[in-house]
Formats: sequence, structure tokens, C-alpha cells
Amino acid sequence: MRVLVIAVTLVLFSLPGPIIIAAEASDDAPKRTWFAVEIMTGPNWDPNLSAYEQAFFKEHSTHLQQLRADGHIVMGSRYSDVGLLVFHSDSTDAINELMVADPSMQAGTFTYEVHAMNVFYPGFVGTPRESQ
Repeated sequence: MRVLVIAVTLVLFSLPGPIIIAAEASDDAPKRTWFAVEIMTGPNWDPNLSAYEQAFFKEHSTHLQQLRADGHIVMGSRYSDVGLLVFHSDSTDAINELMVADPSMQAGTFTYEVHAMNVFYPGFVGTPRESQ
């Protein structure tokens, strides 16, 4: 048996190029894609209150934290009065299920729109380092 293991090892290491063993993707497997979810103020947003004082804001934050912890949200940010979440998901329907479960969406404090993304400059967005 030991001779067989040595022989197989020698054959493998003498082959040109790397040895790559990969499972073929099934055509039945869902195709994941990137989605941008814009969160805007809803019809029940009170302009006289700060964001933190809005109805269901704390529950909204808790919901987003859980989506992030569960791996649904890849990135989140804000610009102007709009929140932006990036999801990597199987479908728009899957994202809608997650977003309508947000108490602030149900209460009309916020609304959202889902947009499929066509990523043409892939990369990594990390947290900037603090200046030294």
C-alpha cells in the first residue's frame, strides 16, 4: 500500500500545471446577484423629529443588525437622506421578504426600493484606516 501511495504522489507531482479539483455548478443552482436597496423616509416620517426619535427607528436598527449578522447585508451606508444597503441574493423576492419584515417599513416610517446591480468594477469596500 505504501508503494502505491508513493507511486501516485510521484505521478501527480510530475504532471505539468496545477491540479485543480472542482465540483461543477449545477444548472439548477440559484444564480446569486448583487442588489442595491435604497431606504427613504416614508409617509409616516415626522419631519419635526430626529431620525432617532422616529417611530420604530430602534426596531429598524435592530432588524438591520440581524440581517447583517445573518449574512444578508454585505454593506450599508447613507448619503443625503437615503440609506443604501447592498445584498448578495438569489432574487428580488428574497430581499423583499427581508425588508417587509422590518417594523419601520410596516409602520410607514421608511420605504424602500430594490435595484439589481450590474457590477462592472468589482472590488472591496473596507473601513478607512484612521490617520496616524
